[in-house]
Amino acid sequence: MAPKLSVILPGIRKANWPAFYKSVQGSFNDTFEIVIVTPHKELPEELQQYDNIKHIVDKGSPARCQQIGLVHSEGEFVTWGADDGVFLKNKLTEIMDFWNKNATEETDIVTCKYFEGAKNQEGIAAGLRATYIPDDFWILNVGIMKTDYVKKIGGWDTMFEVTTISHMDFAVRTQRSGSRYFMFEKPIFVCTHTPGITGDHAPVHY
Repeated sequence: MAPKLSVILPGIRKANWPAFYKSVQGSFNDTFEIVIVTPHKELPEELQQYDNIKHIVDKGSPARCQQIGLVHSEGEFVTWGADDGVFLKNKLTEIMDFWNKNATEETDIVTCKYFEGAKNQEGIAAGLRATYIPDDFWILNVGIMKTDYVKKIGGWDTMFEVTTISHMDFAVRTQRSGSRYFMFEKPIFVCTHTPGITGDHAPVHY
């Protein structure tokens, strides 16, 4: 039986995966799977007991890993995270409830807040703007949506190797195809960035 939610994890920080898994357990009260796409050939020992983890070995860019994760996702809904962060308690359940109360179309998307920056300062990812996309489009960094719809429109374009750019491209394509965006006014994900590193996620070289 397919899970309610697929959580895609482009993974490089193997030691953080158990905490990520536990955060999803504590954040969502329905069935889920975690789809880890990573260059690492083995899961951490403490995760090998779980049958709701898909482990796919790939050495591509972050955007490619996210797209491969989508291809293997079987949940009715899909979301994603980063392995330098965790989902907040009960928030995946709350955002699912928010989708059920507000969305009426298969193409509807809920986007939301998350904590950003080396000191975990709150930021609204979906409120950011970029000079190379129209001002009337939301930027989607964290969100929840129907898996079949995301697959139908092609998911993330792996031409954009960095996930931030592929998310912006994805946001433009979804809204041009008729998607409505709803803002869930609570943070659901915390990025615990490398101490002492300012700005966005610390660079990872493999």
